[in-house]
Amino acid sequence: MPRKSFLVVCLVALTSVAAFAGSIPFSGSGGSGTIQTGQPFAYNADGGTVAPDWGIPGVNLNAAFWSGPTISQFMVTFALPAGVIIDPAQIIIGNGGNCFGTSNGGTTFCAGPYSTPWTATLIGTNEIVFNSSGDLLTAGDTFFVNVFFSGGDPYGAAFSGEFTPIPIPEPATPMILGSGLFALCAGLRRKLVR
Repeated sequence: MPRKSFLVVCLVALTSVAAFAGSIPFSGSGGSGTIQTGQPFAYNADGGTVAPDWGIPGVNLNAAFWSGPTISQFMVTFALPAGVIIDPAQIIIGNGGNCFGTSNGGTTFCAGPYSTPWTATLIGTNEIVFNSSGDLLTAGDTFFVNVFFSGGDPYGAAFSGEFTPIPIPEPATPMILGSGLFALCAGLRRKLVR
């Protein structure tokens, strides 16, 4: 019986290594502020003639600075008031644009050197996923995210999401740690069998 329990513990330890380099979550609410990853966000253009929006750092507020690992995907979900949705027409503009930014650039995620906007995909009416189309977000880059809404003003609505790092292609820390755990489990198992 101890051997089976030991095997289960080893498998759990090895499996947990696969999730070693996970996503970077964030959340927030209110008109503006800073999310956990250190970037400012703002709802702006609200109540004006331009469609209401949310952004990092905010529409017409230039760009934010990234100091984390290399990122290939960004996802954000909003808790929107009844009738308010992420504007699908603005996603089409952003996907077809050239990282213009401002209120004319549509819903977009762009990272330096701003040659290609990330591909945006709407999920339902309140969640959007951006995938890198070439310009990965790397440490030291500037970037911006603009999301436009329709059907009303979402000002201050809560949101949550995550930045997703690229997979580590070479045998780096997680693989080395996994190999060490495997060797340790194998050695301890031999001692238990004797």
